[in-house]
Amino acid sequence: MLNSAGKYALLSMIALSASSCMGAFNGQQHAMTVAEEHPISVDSQTVTLTIDADETTTDLSDMDKARLRAFADAYMNNGHGVLTITAPSGTDQDFDGQEMASDIRKALNEAGVPWSALAGATYRTGGDANGNKIIASYTHYVATPSACGDWTGGMNRKYRNLRSKNFGCSSMNNLAVLLADPHDLVAPAGVTPRDAAVAVRGFQAYREGEVKASDIDTEISTEVSQ
Repeated sequence: MLNSAGKYALLSMIALSASSCMGAFNGQQHAMTVAEEHPISVDSQTVTLTIDADETTTDLSDMDKARLRAFADAYMNNGHGVLTITAPSGTDQDFDGQEMASDIRKALNEAGVPWSALAGATYRTGGDANGNKIIASYTHYVATPSACGDWTGGMNRKYRNLRSKNFGCSSMNNLAVLLADPHDLVAPAGVTPRDAAVAVRGFQAYREGEVKASDIDTEISTEVSQ
């Protein structure tokens, strides 16, 4: 017969042996999605276009106009916030710089940038009119994926029945490259108001019993089935 101390010792050994055969449960840190394990970071950057302020004329050259059209197109596609035109100040040529800045704003508006998206600003120069520049700038966003090729912890992941640490990394990298506007990962893009005139015409056509696209589609489907 075993005494009480012996029984407790035997039970302790059995419990210790059983616990050694059991692995720890997977926790919350082991339930990460592919997007959480391979995140895409989105950072804002400032895009600038510099145009030299010519003392002899305030007219924009053909080259400057072409650069402004390309700049406006890039802003309309990926720009966020206002497009700022910064002119020099603190020289005898302040008026010429402001006049050229006005011409730049007009050229950008003609290229498709609405007036409400254009803003003006100034910067102080060293007092020398030579080398003064007018700077157009706006903010856009860049997506940077996480690095791939990390194969560490393979045995531990296999033991816990988890996927490879590198699994899904290439897909997230491809997504970061294919994004038309990385800001969509930060917040959804804005939508324009619905066209009330089109909605009214649709209701009016329905009330008058006019043939609608759904009726035409049904007729086409019937002809195909026959």
